[in-house]
Amino acid sequence: MILSLLRCRLAPLLLLLLLSPPGIAQSAPEHLPAGDDLRQAAAVARAEGKPLLLMFSLPECPYCRVVRRNYLLPLLRHPVPAERPQVRELMMTSRRAVTDFDGTVTTPAALARRYQVAVAPTLVFVDATGARLIDPLVGGDHAFYDAYLERALGESRRLVQAGEQPR
Repeated sequence: MILSLLRCRLAPLLLLLLLSPPGIAQSAPEHLPAGDDLRQAAAVARAEGKPLLLMFSLPECPYCRVVRRNYLLPLLRHPVPAERPQVRELMMTSRRAVTDFDGTVTTPAALARRYQVAVAPTLVFVDATGARLIDPLVGGDHAFYDAYLERALGESRRLVQAGEQPR
C-alpha cells in the first residue's frame, strides 16, 4: 500500500522531469565574466586577435538582463571557440577596484566616465590598450539589436586584425 501511494505521488514529478526541456534542472549561468582585470582580459583578446567587448550595466536593469541573456551569453556559448567574443561586464556605478589596461587600479564608474557611458546597457568595443574601436552600441533590446551587435563585432574584429588605429 505504501509503495502504491508513493508511485501515485512520484509519478507526476517523474513525468514532469522526463518531459522538461534539457537543462532545466541545471540552468545556464546568467552572468557575464566580470571586468575585474581588464589588462588580463585584453591580453587574452590580443592573443586571440579579437576586440574586447565591455558591457556597462546597472543592477536590476531589465534591458541589461535582456542583452546579457538573449545576445551576449549565447555568443559566449558558440560551438566554435574562435567565434566566441571576449566580453567583460562592468556595473557602471560601482566603485570597486578594477585593474585597468595599463595595470593601474580604477573603478567601473571611472571607466564609464572615460568612455562617456551614460545609458545602461552600453557595449563598448576596445582594443588591447583600451582604445575604443567603433561607436558604442547604446541601449537595450529592439528589432535589429542582433544585426547591430553582429555588425559591431565584425567591424571591431576587422579593425583589430588589420591593426588599424582606433577612433
